[in-house]
Amino acid sequence: MSLSRRDLLKGVLASSALALWPKNAVTAMLAPLGAGPRKLVLVDLKGGNDGLNTVVPHGLAGGSYLTEFRPTIGVNSAAALPLAAGIGLHPNMTGLKTHFDAGRLAIVQGVHYPEPSFSHEFSERVWQTGDPSALSTAGWLGRHLATQPPPTTPDTVSVSGTSSLLVTGSGGFTPAFKQLESFTFPVDSWHQSDGGNRRAAFTAIASSLTGGGGDLAAMADTSLGLLDLIDLFATVPEFNHVGLYPDTYVAKSFQLVARLLAADVGMRSFYIPMGGFDTHADQNLDDDHGQRLGRVSALIDALYTDLASFGLAQDTLFIVFSEFGRTVYENGSGGTDHGTVNPVLLLGDAVQGGLVNEHPSMEPADLDEHGELPAQVDLRDVFGGVINDWLGGDAAAVFPGHALTPLPLLS
Repeated sequence: MSLSRRDLLKGVLASSALALWPKNAVTAMLAPLGAGPRKLVLVDLKGGNDGLNTVVPHGLAGGSYLTEFRPTIGVNSAAALPLAAGIGLHPNMTGLKTHFDAGRLAIVQGVHYPEPSFSHEFSERVWQTGDPSALSTAGWLGRHLATQPPPTTPDTVSVSGTSSLLVTGSGGFTPAFKQLESFTFPVDSWHQSDGGNRRAAFTAIASSLTGGGGDLAAMADTSLGLLDLIDLFATVPEFNHVGLYPDTYVAKSFQLVARLLAADVGMRSFYIPMGGFDTHADQNLDDDHGQRLGRVSALIDALYTDLASFGLAQDTLFIVFSEFGRTVYENGSGGTDHGTVNPVLLLGDAVQGGLVNEHPSMEPADLDEHGELPAQVDLRDVFGGVINDWLGGDAAAVFPGHALTPLPLLS
């Protein structure tokens, strides 16, 4: 079968989710940046994590109602890992508890946005864009990146099969891949020895199209940039992990972040989605949800340990979030349904550790019209604080029309 020029270009672009971006920009932005640039690891618990079984307010206002609201799935006070009087962490999250005790973990409680939706798609868009209307087509991190000069702006990797709305609108690019070994020039499996000739032909075709303007020229320019990216990733050495990663497929995503950061190839921001948190059933302590929380804790702790071994932990901030929480009341299937507010976790050496604010009251009279916890903190205040105090940006430009309420997140 013969391939047209357009088909050949599409084949290479399909090997990675990458926005159109010129070759020279790819090369410049991937140049090693040296020690010290701040890194960001965003962990998205997709599906709507149950915040009340993550950070458990068993002894706070209305906390006594937990056993009434959640007679079979609630985490009791004896099992919860103590954070402060009347509040604890899920017992499977021992790794994060260690960081809390060391003053590296901050917990922002009751986070959401005005007029919350119970829709996965709508709420995901709000959390990714920071726009409560969900109408924005650019992510909050993407809008921040667009305000920064390219050579010093942290570029983002989506450690998954698809790019994230979170960084859309940056004017840059976001490669999306799960492992470096898959980020290669495509070859015919029946004629692998012919790979060099295929690449030479591809380079010649793409080079001949770059000056013509239009979509095909942009595709050709990006394709040549992809070759630089492929060559760069081929130089990334294996990493000797010292962190103890759980035996789960998603561990490869966290290990990839460690490998890229240790190699210092210029990648600074990483988005890691973790699925399976839409727990409408089987949420009991030793069932699915508890196991997932244990993996989240262990994975973050392992990656932090790896980064610390390379002297990179002090420059890295982890943020753990989810599109919404779960209902205060358990359902008839041993689970919970779509709720509203949720805690956001921030971990790093520069974090002001502890409970950032009070937990929403569990008193029945204080619940909203849907029987859900009232919001305490606007998500834009959390991400805005990160933009201002960690990324050195301007939250007012990223969230126009929102009056930022400062939070004591970073020292």
